[in-house]
Amino acid sequence: MTGLEKYRWDLVNCERCSMCKWVHPWKTQSHRFAKVCPSVSKYLFDAYSAQGRFDVIRGLLEGEIEVTDKVLEVIYACTLCGGCDVTCKFSRDMEPLEILHQIRIELVKSGKGPLPGHKAALDSIKNYDNPWMQPRTRRSNWARKLKAKDLTKEKAKILYYAGCTYSYNPDLQIVAQNTLSLLLKSGLDIGVLGNKEICCASPVLKVGEEDLYHDFAKKNIQTFNELGVDMVITSCSGCFGIFTNHYPEIGKMNFEVVQGVQLLEKLINEGKINFRKKVPMTVTWHDPCHMGRGGEPQNIWNGTRTKWGLSDPPRKRNFGANGVYDAPRNILNAIPGIKLAEMERIREYSWCCGAGGGVKSAFPEFANWSARERIEEAKSTGAEALVTACPWCELNLGEGVKADGDKIKMLSLINIVTEALGE
Repeated sequence: MTGLEKYRWDLVNCERCSMCKWVHPWKTQSHRFAKVCPSVSKYLFDAYSAQGRFDVIRGLLEGEIEVTDKVLEVIYACTLCGGCDVTCKFSRDMEPLEILHQIRIELVKSGKGPLPGHKAALDSIKNYDNPWMQPRTRRSNWARKLKAKDLTKEKAKILYYAGCTYSYNPDLQIVAQNTLSLLLKSGLDIGVLGNKEICCASPVLKVGEEDLYHDFAKKNIQTFNELGVDMVITSCSGCFGIFTNHYPEIGKMNFEVVQGVQLLEKLINEGKINFRKKVPMTVTWHDPCHMGRGGEPQNIWNGTRTKWGLSDPPRKRNFGANGVYDAPRNILNAIPGIKLAEMERIREYSWCCGAGGGVKSAFPEFANWSARERIEEAKSTGAEALVTACPWCELNLGEGVKADGDKIKMLSLINIVTEALGE
């Protein structure tokens, strides 16, 4: 557990104030939607909160307890959404998200993790460069009818990185297709990697397989740098989050990372995207964790704690407020006929869809429960559709919508944009 020594101060000095379980009081609108942590909300034992996990991890670090099946469940039944991290930064000064990442890395190093439910996806990433057990030769099928440059053969200023799920899932490929088609029509010098694109390895890091993650991250950074592109665009919030917050620790990146919605907003503002058709619909926007609070560039800090709020050298807190929040809302508000009705838990206090951190594969019932909770919140706004820009959110929330009897639609933002173009 040597990697956890850096966080001993946090583990010992946590005051157990329980703020990690709740939306910050300044932002709370009702008791019904006041909780921010899906895990403790579902399992109802303190061990499933950040402060409870601190006790468990400190016990492991001190040798007071051993790694059991229940301990593994407590550690892995967490989506790593970062909700606890935001509220802790406001009320105290701990690093819950970093600690929860590190304990998984330590469990893998000791041969205790990850869980059996994670094995299929990990093996698939090792063997096929994607978590969906699909051959590499099918990765570029989604772009077959689009005349984008093949960056393995020619140069372009921009790389469109579709990501594994938008590349392989037949129900979601339309997102990548509509995005790339729109960017090409806007006159951008853009291309793709085709079958040479590999996983961003976010799912690998989230379950603690640090060495495998490093292999993929180094290869991707090298590939992107060698392409000589100025910008890497991705529609997947998971890819965006890992590129933005974790890749900079691995190596120098000679390119800008942009989430697709950020570029769409820019093109709208420049008059390169003009909506011709009304889309009469009331919608609500779901902030994906890895695009929102997880999309804020992180301050990489190494130092020593001295006392409450002080460290040597001084470090900058990450409050999650500088993620990608405004761009999708500005796009929706620019579409004729769209009315945006906000949920209570939004922006850095957004409720997680439930699919992240390996939860979808290891604890599917928990993932579905979290999705249904979000859908109830969406329906409370009176919206006809729940809109987002993340394949994991779309899949998990989409399953919840179907289970609910299709009383609300699950839509991707780019598909609404495409409809409003009237093409």
